[in-house]
Amino acid sequence: MTDRANSSPGGTDDGIFEVEGQPFTESRELGKMATLIAGVAVGAMIGAGAALLLAPGSGDETRTAIKRRVRKLTKRERGVWKSLAGALAEAANETAARSKLQVAKASSEVAAVRARV
Repeated sequence: MTDRANSSPGGTDDGIFEVEGQPFTESRELGKMATLIAGVAVGAMIGAGAALLLAPGSGDETRTAIKRRVRKLTKRERGVWKSLAGALAEAANETAARSKLQVAKASSEVAAVRARV
């Protein structure tokens, strides 16, 4: 009996896998993701246009408010990126230290085996 979750019908390997009766192809999933991203982008543009048209202030007031908001968000974003960079650097340093310890341990084990031979 074959496992239907990991094999294609007829036993051929044509790049299509079935999971619970649903065919899966990477290109099909990427197409769905691209459609979703395009929909979000179009929705954001429509929302931005509606916000500008329905804004309670004049054009100059609205532009000034937008510039102020963008500056505030940019400052906050810089702090987030710096924090993320610090966390990533710390994780990389910890990983490097663990790797060095594992290499040293493996080297000592190899030396011990060679000494026995």
